[in-house]
Amino acid sequence: MKYFDEKQYLKDLRYLVNIDSGTRCVDGIDKVADFFLERYSELGLWAERHVFDPAFGPCVQVNSHPEQKNIDLLLMCHMDTVFPEGTTVSRPFYISGDRAYGPGVADMKSGMLMALILTAELHESRPDLKICVALNCDNEAGSGSSREWLWDLSRTSRYCLGFECGRPDGSFVKRRKGAVHYQIKMHGKSAHAGINPKGGASAVIEMGNWICRFADFDRLPPETSLNFGTVKGGTAYNIIPDYAEASVDIRFQTEEQLETLEQEIRDLCRNPYNPEIKITAERLARSFPMVENESSEQLMEIMRTAGQSLGTDVSFTVSGGASDASIASAGGVGTIDACGPISFDPHSDKEHILISSVEPRLQLLKEVCCSL
Repeated sequence: MKYFDEKQYLKDLRYLVNIDSGTRCVDGIDKVADFFLERYSELGLWAERHVFDPAFGPCVQVNSHPEQKNIDLLLMCHMDTVFPEGTTVSRPFYISGDRAYGPGVADMKSGMLMALILTAELHESRPDLKICVALNCDNEAGSGSSREWLWDLSRTSRYCLGFECGRPDGSFVKRRKGAVHYQIKMHGKSAHAGINPKGGASAVIEMGNWICRFADFDRLPPETSLNFGTVKGGTAYNIIPDYAEASVDIRFQTEEQLETLEQEIRDLCRNPYNPEIKITAERLARSFPMVENESSEQLMEIMRTAGQSLGTDVSFTVSGGASDASIASAGGVGTIDACGPISFDPHSDKEHILISSVEPRLQLLKEVCCSL
């Protein structure tokens, strides 16, 4: 491949990984955006910043045919990571054998570099393809500020490749669960735990009943979950707690499943276990499920055929994780995700990629895109 040089790739990857660009690390996201704006501009492509919410920093949009509204190929990436500012000082990029480590190396700075190289290859070999690259700034926070932008791009696109990290077995992702984030708040009545324990209404006990109810997977719709990720309540050990709150994550495969779970939440808000408890449940963010459609089936067949020509087995899997690629899928776009390098342990201090997987996956993706 003309535009892939492993030494340069790793040099660029080291630079990007050693930038703190966690969600809301605006200075770091600015630096990442500057890097890609310069590189795409050097290719002769139209590249522009978009700031939808200054608290999250800029997004970057790149187009090979900016005068055209329709997009043949949408490449989705995100610049933010899950790691707080200062992580790169304590845990900078390093290489051990065939593996590259560091915060965000898999999710998804290595994937962003792959999208850059793929775009360069296609711009030369298939200049007719109308390519758009979307670099998001707030994916790890649910893409709240950038969602409408991504939705608008998706509505004019034919195919979409997401550059989330490739799976350890090398498979690509064809389907993802949707995700919803809820904040649940419960207001009860405080009382002295020793003198008048029956005079209070414990918000913590009410929350405990909810947690136990939704922990029973057998009674939930198949392949769904409702996780109470953080729970807070009470002020002292000898006071009946009058307040509790929880941050809740819902995963689902279909809109019907989501409606079933949300209806149960609404019913419990109206009819709590303890009628003295007042409850509110606010939806803070959501992502669509990524589904298979006729167009994505065609894209998978193209990928299998390309794999055969290169002597590579191409496989697909499903994921419970959320991704911006689900936005494109929800708009009916043929979408395949996890096009980044083979990766391990994302969102952890062991996060890393398999360096030797980068070039073969780029060759496969180039073959696929050239045959569109």
